[in-house]
Amino acid sequence: MVLGDILRTQARINAKKIGLIDGEKSFTYREINERVNRLANSLIGIGLRKGDKVAFMGNNCHEYVETYFATSKAGLIIVPVNARFNSNEVEYTLNHSESDAIIYQKDFDDVIKKARSNLKMTKYIIRIGAPEGDIYSYEDLISRASFEEPGVEVNENDIAMIMYTSGATGDAKGVVMTHRNLMATTITQTIELRIVPEDINLLVMPMFHAGGLWPLLAHFYRGAKTIIFPRFDEEKVLEMIEKEKVSFLNLVPTTLRRLAIRPDIKKYNLESLRLIMYAGAPIPIHQLKEAMAILGPHRFYTGLGATEASCGGILSFPTSEHALVLDGPLKDKLGSVGRDSTGMEVKIVGEDGGELPPREVGEIIAKGDEVAQGYWKMPEETARTFRDGWLHTGDLGYRDEDGYVFIVGRKKDIIISGGENISSLEVEDRISQHPAVSEVAVVGVPDELWGEAVKAFVVLKHGYENITDREIISFCKEGLAGYKCPKFVEFLKELPKNPAGKIKKGELKR
Repeated sequence: MVLGDILRTQARINAKKIGLIDGEKSFTYREINERVNRLANSLIGIGLRKGDKVAFMGNNCHEYVETYFATSKAGLIIVPVNARFNSNEVEYTLNHSESDAIIYQKDFDDVIKKARSNLKMTKYIIRIGAPEGDIYSYEDLISRASFEEPGVEVNENDIAMIMYTSGATGDAKGVVMTHRNLMATTITQTIELRIVPEDINLLVMPMFHAGGLWPLLAHFYRGAKTIIFPRFDEEKVLEMIEKEKVSFLNLVPTTLRRLAIRPDIKKYNLESLRLIMYAGAPIPIHQLKEAMAILGPHRFYTGLGATEASCGGILSFPTSEHALVLDGPLKDKLGSVGRDSTGMEVKIVGEDGGELPPREVGEIIAKGDEVAQGYWKMPEETARTFRDGWLHTGDLGYRDEDGYVFIVGRKKDIIISGGENISSLEVEDRISQHPAVSEVAVVGVPDELWGEAVKAFVVLKHGYENITDREIISFCKEGLAGYKCPKFVEFLKELPKNPAGKIKKGELKR
C-alpha cells in the first residue's frame, strides 16, 4: 500500500463524507481526491517526472494536504519547507534537496523572490494566488488538468518525502522516507491512538513538521475528519473544540500549557475531547500534573517520536494508562514516555552497543518499518545515526522493571562538569517549580576549571521582574546536589523556539 491508496480508498467508501475543513472551505473525500488528481496531472503536464522533487512552503492549508497526496500519486517526492525560514535557509533547503519545483503561498512572495536567483535546480515555481510572469498559478493549473487518476506506477519502496529536521541551515538534515515508511507510521499511530472514523482531528501543528503530518495521515486512513488551523491560537482552539466537537488534539508542551492555564478555560465545553497528545519536547512533571488536573487525566497521551522514524511513534503511553498515574496504581510511571509502539523494537544501549539492564541510563535505539532510509546526501551522518537497521535517536533514558522508558535528556544536552554527568532536564524541572518562573532552558557553557558549567536561561512571570539570579540558584540548592545547580542565570523576555514550539538550545548555547 502507498500513500495515494489512502485517498483513493476514502474517495470510494466515504465519497460524500467531509474529510477536510480549512476556514470557510470544506471538502468531501471525493472532492479532495479529485483536486489531488488534478494537481498530480498538472505537475506531470508541466514537465515533472517520477522521482523529481517538489518543495512546499506555506502555513497549514488545504493546498498543503493536496500537495502531500498529489506528489505521492505522481511518483514525485515532497520536500516540506519550514514556514519561518528566511531566503538563505529556503535557498539551502531547495538546493540541498535538489528540488525541481516549489509550490508556495503568496504570503511568502518576498522570501521566494530573494532566494530564486540562487536556486540551482528549481525550474518550476507555482504560486497559491494569481500568476505572475513565469510563475504558475496553483488554481489555474488545477482547473486545466484531468480529475482522473494519474497513470504513474508507484511502489512502497519509492521515496515519498524528504523532511528536514529543525536546526540552523548547516545543521538541517533531510530525512528520506519511503511510502512503506510512512504507511507503517500511519498504521502504527492509528492503532496506538485508537483512531476511529467518528474522530475529529484539529490540526494546529505545522505540516512541515512531523507532528503535523502523521495526525493527518492517520485520520485520513480511517476516514475521519480533519480541521486545519494555519497556526496555534488557544482561544480559537477552545472555541473550535466546543463548536465542532473535536475529539483529537496534538500539542507540544508549550502550547499545552498555554491552553491549560487560561483563566477562562472552564467556560468552554470540552467533553468531546477524547485525546490530547503532548510530545516533541520535555514537560516538567508539576506542569503535567497541573494540566491533567485541569483537563482530565483520562484524555492524555504521550510517547517518543522522531522525524527519523518517518514522523512516527517509537514509544507510546496511552490514555488508559494516563488515567492511572495521578493517584492510581501507575503513579510511579508519571513522566514516562511509555513502552514500545506497535511494530517497533526499542532498546537502551551502552557505549559498546550492548543492551542495558533496568534503571541503567543509555541511548534509546529503535528498529521497525517506520525507520527512515537515512539523510539525503549526508552519508557520514547517516552512518552514525542509522546502523544495522537501528535508529540511534540521541535520546538518553532508562527502562524500569515494567518496561516503561524514562528520558533523562539528549546526548548533546548532557552537561559534563568535573567528570559528573548532569541532566539538563532535571535542572530545568527544579527551576520550573519556582513560583516566579514561566519558562526555563538549561545548557552547558565552557568552564576552564570544570570543563562545563551549568547555565540557566529563565523567563519570569509578570509581576516577578525583581527576582535575582541568586534567588534562582538558592532555590536549586534546596532540591539538587550542589554540582547540578546553575553557576549562571540569565533572564530573557522569551526563549527562542522553532515553529513546533521546541526551545532552540543550540541558539542559546551559541
